[in-house]
Amino acid sequence: MKRTALFLMVLTGCSDYDLYRPDETEPPGDSVTEPSEPEEDPDIAVSPASLDFGSVLKDCTSEPLTVTVTNEGLGTLNVDLIELEGNGTSAFIHTGGTLSLEYQESTTFNVSFLPTAWLDYDINVVVHSNDPDEATSRVSAIGTGAAGALYEEGFTQDYNELVDVLWVIDNSGSMSDEVASISSNFQTFIDEFTDLELDYHIAVVTTDMYEPTDSGRFQGDIITPETTNPAGEFTAQANQGSKGSATEQGFAAVQAALSEPLVSGVNAGFLRDEATLSVIVVSDEDDNSPINATNFVTWFQGLKAAPEMARFNGFFDVMFEEIFNWDGYIDAVEATDGFYDAINSGSFAVALQELSFAAAGMVITFYLTEEPATLADMTVVVDGQVVPQSSEDGWTYDSETNAITFHGDSIPGPGEDVDISYTRTSECP
Repeated sequence: MKRTALFLMVLTGCSDYDLYRPDETEPPGDSVTEPSEPEEDPDIAVSPASLDFGSVLKDCTSEPLTVTVTNEGLGTLNVDLIELEGNGTSAFIHTGGTLSLEYQESTTFNVSFLPTAWLDYDINVVVHSNDPDEATSRVSAIGTGAAGALYEEGFTQDYNELVDVLWVIDNSGSMSDEVASISSNFQTFIDEFTDLELDYHIAVVTTDMYEPTDSGRFQGDIITPETTNPAGEFTAQANQGSKGSATEQGFAAVQAALSEPLVSGVNAGFLRDEATLSVIVVSDEDDNSPINATNFVTWFQGLKAAPEMARFNGFFDVMFEEIFNWDGYIDAVEATDGFYDAINSGSFAVALQELSFAAAGMVITFYLTEEPATLADMTVVVDGQVVPQSSEDGWTYDSETNAITFHGDSIPGPGEDVDISYTRTSECP
């Protein structure tokens, strides 16, 4: 009898892992990524893709940011130009230049940001190379020109109720029209004194130091609040004709008028110890006195207990100042924080109003502690009211003196507070 053997094979699910043999390095079915071969040509890589300088103070230079250039190709990479592209490129600088890089070789250059305005800047740094696929590579660069911190400062308007004002009138041949204009507008000057209820003394001398009846002598009685017609009296005294000496000596006339023997003689009663003293010269020529501006100011301020109680002011021919570089009257004005205007401006009413405040010791010009970065966000408030930026009934800013000057109806009155806020210019770190 023949026997047959029966074999039963049961197959269950299997995987590649189940069939893995120890001598195999990887399980069947898993692919291995081979590293790509470098290109035969040069292949540029520039990083980072963008530069962000953030906010940098106007006219200051940022910390430099670095750009890296790498050659990832077998061919020699030649960079023949690095340039800036877009609006505002003048606010950026870079240190890059031409270069050659072999395979996997890198180099760096720096980019810095120097904003010249309060603007947002957005440009590209462009790298030109011989990469056949990417001849130009761009890195964006952004930054903002920033201002400094907000600065606030305040002042309070003050004045002296006792005021002595000495007018010095040029009575030479070329002055008749100007003196007439001053006289016809003098009412504006005296009206402000009346409104402020000042106790004032006003006197007039000429620039003629050769005629004995001039030479520092008052040309009439001292004008006071008790004078019946102050404006008319001033007009009569100021109208001294045009036959005076052509050698105008304003400094010498003031010194003679306020020194012995005249100050306690024919000019007695004018100068008071407690009063502020203002001199106002009206002339189309500079001073020709034997005393210079520096020595005059020293003597002049010495008449008072405090230098700020003596101010030198005037109406001058500004054209002659610019042509001949006057350094007499103008120097005295600046040294005593005085006021002056052009004698031929035609705006005597406005100027006389401002001059009247200055003569009373009131401040028309306020000097700022810090330098404003911009006038766009400057706010000027007088007695709680915002004052506009305007040369008529407003304020103007002088960058040379770093000061605010008020005009017309906007001039702060006695006791009024002045508050000024502005973005100040900060020093570069």
